[in-house]
Amino acid sequence: MKKVIVVGAGIAGMSFASRLCGHGITCEIYESRRNASENADRASGILSKKGLERSGIKYKSSIENNLIGGIVHAGGNELRLRKNRTVAYIIDRKKLARGMYTELNAGKCAKFKFRKRLSRAELLELGRDENNIIIGADGAVSGVASAFGFPKIKEYILTYKAVYSKIKIKNAHYVHLFFNSGAAPGFFGWAAPYSKSRMEIGIGIDSRKKTNSRQAFRKFSETPIIKAMLKGSKLESEHASIIPISVRKQTAAGNVLLVGDAAGQVKATTGGGIIFGSLCAKIAADVVYENIRNNVSLWEYERRWRKACLKDLKMHGMIHKFYSGLTDRQFGFLLRAANAIEIDSLLSKYGDMDSWLRTIKNIALRKEQ
Repeated sequence: MKKVIVVGAGIAGMSFASRLCGHGITCEIYESRRNASENADRASGILSKKGLERSGIKYKSSIENNLIGGIVHAGGNELRLRKNRTVAYIIDRKKLARGMYTELNAGKCAKFKFRKRLSRAELLELGRDENNIIIGADGAVSGVASAFGFPKIKEYILTYKAVYSKIKIKNAHYVHLFFNSGAAPGFFGWAAPYSKSRMEIGIGIDSRKKTNSRQAFRKFSETPIIKAMLKGSKLESEHASIIPISVRKQTAAGNVLLVGDAAGQVKATTGGGIIFGSLCAKIAADVVYENIRNNVSLWEYERRWRKACLKDLKMHGMIHKFYSGLTDRQFGFLLRAANAIEIDSLLSKYGDMDSWLRTIKNIALRKEQ
């Protein structure tokens, strides 16, 4: 009988395990952290409502706030996007991870082995047994990918975020995005309200820039708008993280599959990995089930997830390359032009945060989201 081993108890790893459980197959999950929720909040939790619904993740008990729009800032200009209903949520990622773990543990769908980091030698030993199927769900700097010689991810974003309380927020249902090539080279900064008095401030930078995310964050927090937001506030927590924004050229080899951040299944425009990572993890679970029951090749995972998600991920990559190459002046001009032709109303009405291809189709067909 084949044995399924998942390396990483993050959202992608547990999404895989949950789907596999639905097929009646259990797995072992190895995790170096003390529990599934430890450090789960290192990355931001801004997720689209549509994306969460498509992913099948049970997220409602982890909602911190709902968002109806966003304000894009660049070169002294603004672009406002707004809907009359919720389009995204700010999710407490610790609660989300804890809920997924509790469900898996209660259903005895997975045997968790916390505080266990598999060494390269241990991974290779497991991989030599053809009855083992190994799922690498161990994040951007994947030990599984390294051990089994997968192609490297070429582009990363370094992020730094902090949560503040005692803030007076005028509108707690808008997220702010700041494109500033001086403070956030290659990416952007953000301000996301958790409530009327609590907010997350964050920044991302291209990993190839000659600075680190903490230094960039300090510089960003001194910009006039952010400084005004933080006046009189109290720092609660702060974290740094690394996010892949390019897809690995190969994510399946022999009896090893990569999912989530380990595979680079992340939106390059925003660094969001939960939606696509979860969708691809479920495709992986279906293929593993078919392999165990009907000897379907595990390579089928590569074909299926790329067919389902790669076009959208490539579009996110193209948009990222476009905006990251703009000067502040050029970006400001772009926002003025967008306001002049009322592109804000089109995006507000027809936009899909996860799929630019779907957005273009919706605009063409005048299909509201």
